[in-house]
Amino acid sequence: MSGGSPAEPPPPTPQSWFGRITVALNAVGTVLILVMAVAVNADIFGREAFNRPVPGVTEFLGLSIVAVVFLQMANTLREDRHVSNDLVLAAVAKRRPRVAAFFYGIFHLVGATLMGFIVFYVFPIFRENYEGGYYKGTGGVVEIPVWPFMLVVLIGGIATVGQYLILAVQQFRRAAAKG
Repeated sequence: MSGGSPAEPPPPTPQSWFGRITVALNAVGTVLILVMAVAVNADIFGREAFNRPVPGVTEFLGLSIVAVVFLQMANTLREDRHVSNDLVLAAVAKRRPRVAAFFYGIFHLVGATLMGFIVFYVFPIFRENYEGGYYKGTGGVVEIPVWPFMLVVLIGGIATVGQYLILAVQQFRRAAAKG
């Protein structure tokens, strides 16, 4: 979906409370990327200079990559920056913008449903990790609890469901508008 197509409104401004939440999640994701970069460089330096890697970097990166994706997903959707191919709907939007808006609304509902499934199935995994005290790493060397990362997946997933629903409502309003 291109934000410039006739059926797509410009991205909402981050001044709404929900927009501020998605921007904040995105910022946290960006900070986590910087922390990951520092961890990788410290690990490389430790390996090369002292023949001693930083314990837990591999485990931390594996958990953090997923966290970054879910932290930044809602804002990426909000700003219409997901990769997409809407050549057919873009052509439809030129002649029939209300029809295209209806189908964009359907697409957003499908996205909300699929992300809702992810949240639904991740919640028991989060609870199990939280209650069971599961961790990644080697006991006694480095133990990284998994539940905070699963919580991030839930928060990011819920925010993305919300963003999909907001976009669906916007598109259905455009489809129903006269004129």
